[in-house]
Amino acid sequence: MDGIEKYIMKLDFDMRRPEERMMLVLRRLYELYGYRKYKVSNFEEYSLYLQYKSFLSGDKILSFTDLDGRLLALRPDVTLSIIKNARDNETAKAYYIEKVYRESKESNTFKEINQMGLEYMGRIDAYAVAETVFLAQQSLQAIRDDYILELGHMGFVTGLLDKLELLPAEREEIMECLAAKSPHRLRRAAEDIGLSAADGQRLLTLLELAGAPADVLPRAAAICSGRKMQTALDELEKICAALDDDALRHIRIDFSLLNDTEFYDGVLMTGYLQGLPRPVLFGGRYDSMMYKLGHRCGAIGFAVYIDELERLPLPPREFDVDIWIEAAPDEDAAALLAQVRRFTDEGLSVRVAERPPGDTRCRRCYIWQKGELTEC
Repeated sequence: MDGIEKYIMKLDFDMRRPEERMMLVLRRLYELYGYRKYKVSNFEEYSLYLQYKSFLSGDKILSFTDLDGRLLALRPDVTLSIIKNARDNETAKAYYIEKVYRESKESNTFKEINQMGLEYMGRIDAYAVAETVFLAQQSLQAIRDDYILELGHMGFVTGLLDKLELLPAEREEIMECLAAKSPHRLRRAAEDIGLSAADGQRLLTLLELAGAPADVLPRAAAICSGRKMQTALDELEKICAALDDDALRHIRIDFSLLNDTEFYDGVLMTGYLQGLPRPVLFGGRYDSMMYKLGHRCGAIGFAVYIDELERLPLPPREFDVDIWIEAAPDEDAAALLAQVRRFTDEGLSVRVAERPPGDTRCRRCYIWQKGELTEC
């Protein structure tokens, strides 16, 4: 194994595919902060997802009848499976590398999605929230330097809506307008509902509260009213205070950020990478979901969508292989393998073939003939 270990040690991570490098680096990062790998089955009882269907990102679930007659589903969500097995009397810190199966709205088919993420379950205090946001920021930075982590807070938005005493349908309409980031729709909805000019302006201000923390947080304080909004604002201020200046340059506060209003109820996270059209990271706090599944504790987490990273361009590589050995088929296999192992024990990659490398780029090229190795 010495040769393999040397080869791994000498790997230039910048030359690997982004998703491969990311998984290697993030596994180590999460383990350094006390997270343990969690493995869940690809199959789950269909009833679990049927009962909490409103919390899933799509309406359709891929299901089948098992040989024992049970109705199972190909897992559309990892977090629900982890929540189901959570224990109330202990803090659980788990990370996972899993596949989920969801409806693709673009192609109207089911799609296999690769995810890597973490969940912090138990007593969620200020440190737990700050650590999770920090690890989300570090996860993006580990992939590439050009990234943005957007932070929002459901408590700030819902705290404002609670003050307006809206009917359920009116509340839903306002939330949709905020999620669409449409001031025109929001203004019209506020007028149709009959809100005062002052209340309508406070809603419109939410759409304007987006930007650097140092700029946005003081302006958010100006429309803050009530305990719920103040608690949300205080939490975001504590998170930003826990991050260093370099990290804060990549943080953007957006009070109109609404990931999944059925699932999340606290701080929200969405991560973007330069050059990719869609977010690669989603997450937030979901205490209410824990309560609905019968637990008496909170939770916060996020997931990185590995498949999105495949869209990133690969950096140029100088060589495809370290050593190329040209050898005829009738050469002594044992002697040739012994020579190959001498190279691999040094941590060098080797390819043996009868014909010259052609368009394969190699650092050094050799000819093996009758037990002798000659450099080309």
